[in-house]
Amino acid sequence: MKKSVAALYLAALSLPAASSALAEDLVIPLPGDTTVEKTDAVYRCGAETVEAVYYNAGDISLVRLGLKDGVIVAANVVSGSGAKYQGGARVWWSKGDEADLYDVMADPDMKQPVHCVEEKKT
Repeated sequence: MKKSVAALYLAALSLPAASSALAEDLVIPLPGDTTVEKTDAVYRCGAETVEAVYYNAGDISLVRLGLKDGVIVAANVVSGSGAKYQGGARVWWSKGDEADLYDVMADPDMKQPVHCVEEKKT
């Protein structure tokens, strides 16, 4: 993809899911030969739904999580297994078609995650 398309994908990260107000764009400059891979997934987390959009661009890996109380953009961090992302007080840890969502302010030891399962596309 061209650099401008990559910037467009990454700019979408800053847009709230259900906001009618204008938002600032988030632009991350990338080298000209960097390709951006975007993957959408919807997870069932108990009675709630989490919309996840994964962005991978070279060494940059981000996830945009659409939660009932807002949007979180989280960056990939080192993990022993799976893909672990942290943004603010939230940790999103995915492996295969499952993920766990943690609130480290309410649960600093990360012992009580909300377990999520990806909804299969039909």
